[in-house]
Amino acid sequence: MTAHDSAINPAKLSDNDPKDKQTYEVRVFSPGAVDPKEFSFDKHLTVAEAAAQAAAAFGISADNPTLAKGAKVLDRGRQLVAAGVRDDDDLELVDTGGGV
Repeated sequence: MTAHDSAINPAKLSDNDPKDKQTYEVRVFSPGAVDPKEFSFDKHLTVAEAAAQAAAAFGISADNPTLAKGAKVLDRGRQLVAAGVRDDDDLELVDTGGGV
């Protein structure tokens, strides 16, 4: 065993590291729908792209759909990971002018 071998942390080699996960499983709620829909979004998708996919799945034609996490409306130009979205989040579909 070399000095380098002893410095390897087996936990960092795990495939279960949430930092390495490339997709987020989230639930999206829409004010016009009774039940949320589940989505698997690439974490590098923009909020606008994810919101457009969610709007289409709900059958909503909104001009500028976006997503909200709690009371915070997410920046449409940011990637999901940069906007603070995490695996297993509950998000709400909204229009930049208000609720969809």
